Amino acid sequence: MARRFKQPKPQRGAHVQAPSVPEDYDKESPAFCLRHLQKGYHLDDCSPEDKASFAMAQVTRSKLSWKQLRSAHRHGLGSEKITHDSINAGIPEQITEDVTLLAFRFSGKKPMVGYREREIFRVVWLDHDFSLYDHG
Repeated sequence: MARRFKQPKPQRGAHVQAPSVPEDYDKESPAFCLRHLQKGYHLDDCSPEDKASFAMAQVTRSKLSWKQLRSAHRHGLGSEKITHDSINAGIPEQITEDVTLLAFRFSGKKPMVGYREREIFRVVWLDHDFSLYDHG
C-alpha cells in the first residue's frame, strides 16, 4: 500500500527552495531499500559471488527507468509478479494483501523479492537457494 506524505511547504530565501516531486515515478530510476530484508533471505546469507552480483544488479537497474524495467524480460532486468500465497516464509506485517510483490533476478536466475513504493524498491527476500517460492 503506497503511503502518502504531505508535501513540504515552500520556504522563501535566496538559497532555499522546495524539493521537486516527480509527476510520474515510472520515469524515475529505482532506488533500492534493504531495511526490510528477512532472516534466512538476507544479504548475510548469500555467497560472496551472490553479494557481488546483487551489487552489480542494482547498479545496472539504477541506470534505467521503472518504465524500461517493466518492459524488460522477467529473467533479464525485468520483473515478475509473485503471489502472497506462494511465499514459503513469514510475510512482514507491512506487506498487506493489496501490496504487489515483484521478483527481480540478482544472481543468475536467483530472485530478490520485494515491493515498490513510488520509485523505491523495498527488497524483502533474497532467494539465494530458491526456497522462497515454487519456481516451477
